[in-house]
Amino acid sequence: MAKALVGATAVLAIGNSVAWADGNKLVTLQGIRSATVAPNGLAFASLGVTSRRESLGDFFDEGDGSIVLGFGLGDASETIGVQVSASITSLTDDFGDSGSLSIKAARQINGLAVPTFVGLSLDRLAGWGDGTLIDESVTLAATMFPTVDIAGQTYPLMITAGYGNSVLDRNREPGGYVGAGIGLTENFGASLAWTGESVTLGTAFKFDGLDNLRFSASVEDAFDQVGGQRLTLSATYYFDDIFGG
Repeated sequence: MAKALVGATAVLAIGNSVAWADGNKLVTLQGIRSATVAPNGLAFASLGVTSRRESLGDFFDEGDGSIVLGFGLGDASETIGVQVSASITSLTDDFGDSGSLSIKAARQINGLAVPTFVGLSLDRLAGWGDGTLIDESVTLAATMFPTVDIAGQTYPLMITAGYGNSVLDRNREPGGYVGAGIGLTENFGASLAWTGESVTLGTAFKFDGLDNLRFSASVEDAFDQVGGQRLTLSATYYFDDIFGG
């Protein structure tokens, strides 16, 4: 597996997007929390914007954005990998006045034919501003990376299933979720996720010459099943080996 894993944890502190360059194809899975973490020494900064924001379980018509900063520690393939991130949850209110922290720990299950990870996410920790009004979230997930052969071409897949205490009823009730993504080309991947009550359709892409940048676009509640349909866009820049060595 390549080291270029970008965990853009959270658009408006409730979403999740991952882009993993596996071989020559970019695989992605958006809309649900995965079991993967950023590799040791990789730091990232993500800017996300949405056509419709969510605050304290209620949707508002105006757009908004968020910024997420994070880094990875440890090695999930050998011991435990940890990802730490901080989210600024609104760009339209007083900048930086609301946010929270997230910690995710992951471990690869060695000895399996398909690379498989289990991860525990703790989100909305140590909130400030409006972040103090939202309960903490705990999620347990498993993610695997099989491949599929189609017409003589090999395509990487990313499959995730999980359960959390803040999944259903607009992140207020416990529930499960599942999703899958596929790397179609070296610059493009697509995904579909069932969040427990609605569908998120996602894409990730990169441009030649911008190796440290990943972009994503997704439609949450794509079929307007819970009245929360919206478009989210994000750009993530990552830095390799920030600890040196």
